[in-house]
Amino acid sequence: MSTQPPQSDAREVVCPYCLDRIPFRPDQLYERNEHTNFEFTPVVLPRKDDNKLRYEDILREAFQKCDNSADLREHYLPAPYLTNGEPLTVALVGSSRAGKTHLLASMIGEVERGALDAHGLKAAPLHTESHRAYLNERVLRLRAGETLAHTEQTDFAEFADGLLVSGGGAARPRPVVFFDLSGEDLERTGRVTRFLAAVNAFLFVVDPLRALPLPYLDAVRERTKQHTDDLGDRSFGTVLDRVPRDGRPYVNAPAAVVVGKSDLIRFEPAVARWLTAPENARPTARALREESRDVYAFLRHHGGPAWLKPFGDCARCTLHFASATGGQEDAGGFPQGVRPRRVLSPLLSIFAMCGLLPGADSQEVGL
Repeated sequence: MSTQPPQSDAREVVCPYCLDRIPFRPDQLYERNEHTNFEFTPVVLPRKDDNKLRYEDILREAFQKCDNSADLREHYLPAPYLTNGEPLTVALVGSSRAGKTHLLASMIGEVERGALDAHGLKAAPLHTESHRAYLNERVLRLRAGETLAHTEQTDFAEFADGLLVSGGGAARPRPVVFFDLSGEDLERTGRVTRFLAAVNAFLFVVDPLRALPLPYLDAVRERTKQHTDDLGDRSFGTVLDRVPRDGRPYVNAPAAVVVGKSDLIRFEPAVARWLTAPENARPTARALREESRDVYAFLRHHGGPAWLKPFGDCARCTLHFASATGGQEDAGGFPQGVRPRRVLSPLLSIFAMCGLLPGADSQEVGL
């Protein structure tokens, strides 16, 4: 059987790891073998005209080796990242105890159960095996009431999970990948955070235990050995300083500020209004402005301006209340079960600002 010729596809995308622009290369495809310690071995892609079903099946699970020129270790990208629409990279930013990992797992869990359907969107795994591993290691454990381990520090930033999101009449689905690094890594300015220069959107996660000096949170702070900090989250400033602005005063990448663990403050009137609101309604520009107004006022009054730095630095930014679990951790888990609240709203806002949400005006959504 003949193979694909080695020439490159004319279309190029930015590698989220080394920042090189790379084309799809059929002669640079590999498969990851779970029986050989997940080593990458070359795979032969047949001509599409010879066997379309086999071509698409191999391509769906293949990786392409990035022939990068940067001083990074060898790395591979899922082939669908290169053969679909323009990729969207989303980075979660916040301290190591802010709840980023739980928030992302809850978001992916909501997507997995079909919550995007109500908004005219469909999602499929970017790479089936990798997505299944993320579901097993993160989503299913959280939904079973387990507390997820904090993201460990690394010397190479890899995205946690990836989706192919389609809808709105787009010709091809768009790859959407999520980076979830430890707070310590996000505060570093070396090679591990080089990917930030090419990130398309940001989710800044505010920890109410650190941001809000509300007296009734003192017992939780004492139990978890945390304290308030009116200087804000250090990772916010480090990340915003790393993102290129091309001579402009604001970061152009869309952003959403999420007050995570909002179940801790659910009896505050401003929080209760949004935390109990249904999430199946389309996130209109008016609703996003109203929620952002309430979150801004609440954070400004109780936490101070440092916690609003992303809003001041980003040209388009919305603000949200959300809870990844719906309740407090107890004895290393969530014995009452996990009930995510409003975790999809920040993601839908990002989608709207990036042109992924059918019917949404990307210029109207960003504040």
